[in-house]
Amino acid sequence: MQPGKLYGIGIGPGDPELLTLKGARILAECDVIFTVISQHVSESVSGAVVEAVRPKGRVERLTFSMSRDPAERQAMLAANAQRIADELVQGRTCAYTTLGDTLTYSTYGYMLKILRQTLPDLEVETVPGVTSFATLAARADAVLVENTEDLRVVPAFKASMAESIEFPKGSSTVLLKTYRSRNALIRRLRQEKDLKVLYGERLTMEGEFISRDLDEIEARPECYFSLMLVRRP
Repeated sequence: MQPGKLYGIGIGPGDPELLTLKGARILAECDVIFTVISQHVSESVSGAVVEAVRPKGRVERLTFSMSRDPAERQAMLAANAQRIADELVQGRTCAYTTLGDTLTYSTYGYMLKILRQTLPDLEVETVPGVTSFATLAARADAVLVENTEDLRVVPAFKASMAESIEFPKGSSTVLLKTYRSRNALIRRLRQEKDLKVLYGERLTMEGEFISRDLDEIEARPECYFSLMLVRRP
């Protein structure tokens, strides 16, 4: 039997209205939809977006490890890939959803590699999604980049990275995954001049917070769904 088709779908930052029309159509039609959640997060944002399109198929949640142990992370990746493969070999169409864009710091790239090794004849279609940093700029009416400026995207998840990250003139630097490093980054940013800082958490969701005030930002509890935009024109 030919395996079912796999769709990788970026569902955007959390607002169902920011899901693309193509993504919504596919999700509504698939036999099985896999949503993703971290071990450190209790709510499934992707699950809420999927339910908003009223899918006809079954929705199943996959949990991923955020452990610093590579073996543990790989084991969970392999187990989740096998769960998807079990459905595909039955000829079912499956969707794998991920927040933001499908191939920008997403588990989808890892899963796709494993599934293609497991099922060499697998048919795949990948649908892009709205990124968190595009959303932050839009929510604040803040220019992301313009003219000849550079856009730099840095996964700043370690506090120890705060001192080494550079903010070149004529650039915007997106600092992703700041839930463990935010206050260390703020201390670094206080040492710099001519920077425009924009912070956002829970974008488009209940409890959304956006600020340019470093004192206000630093006083808040750290949040998993957070990022910073640092611009040096």
